[in-house]
Amino acid sequence: MAGYQPYKVYILKYAWREAAYGELKLGDIHDATPLDLGYFMWVLTNGEHTAIVDTGFTEELCHKRGRKWICDPRERFETIKIDPAKVEHVILSHMHWDHAGNYDMFPKATFYVQDDEMAFWTGRYVKYRHFQSAMEVEDVCELVRLNYTGRVQFINGTEEVLPGVRVHRLGGHSKGIQVTEVPTASGTVVVASDAVHTYHNYRDMRPTPIIHNAPEYLEGYDRIRRLAKQESYVLPGHDNAQMKLHPAVAEGVAVVE
Repeated sequence: MAGYQPYKVYILKYAWREAAYGELKLGDIHDATPLDLGYFMWVLTNGEHTAIVDTGFTEELCHKRGRKWICDPRERFETIKIDPAKVEHVILSHMHWDHAGNYDMFPKATFYVQDDEMAFWTGRYVKYRHFQSAMEVEDVCELVRLNYTGRVQFINGTEEVLPGVRVHRLGGHSKGIQVTEVPTASGTVVVASDAVHTYHNYRDMRPTPIIHNAPEYLEGYDRIRRLAKQESYVLPGHDNAQMKLHPAVAEGVAVVE
């Protein structure tokens, strides 16, 4: 891989909840297949360059939203010897409450977000309850404040954010959700976040009911298939199976390399 070393992708799990597939399956709310869902951050590093994908939520918000807390994400970062206070690059897949918070954990970071994602969550439609339920207002306001200090970088479509690491706007789940393409020694990994909630959704071509644009969501699945080496190299937003498909580093941490 000319110009850069391949990356490792660490999967960090810090919270979870139980669910039924019908909660996450557009058009079939009665599917009672049990799902064990996780809440994750992902770390991309090759020794020279490091980036975080998604920033998660606080313990307080975890309890407010009825999720189950495991540990402060900082404990997971300590396990892999990454200091979040020194990280300079954070990719926000999208701005929903469970993916875009904890900004104070990354005081040196620039935050990468799609232009139309930020525009949507600061625009006219957030007055509707359908959209408000996906957000925490203070997290949106904090990202606006960070933009005023020059710490938000806007992307329009596809862009290389680190050597070899590219983000791609897909849309679908939210207005401007993006996935992260990462070159590893064993093949291309796609940190899909909520562009793929679970492997069930991906295999069945069934998006979740939390949706902005159904055709874009489905086309996004197709694009991810073209990018990723294989299904196990797609890392979904909430599927604990990704922790079993890849080697464990420590409790709550797995790695793709």
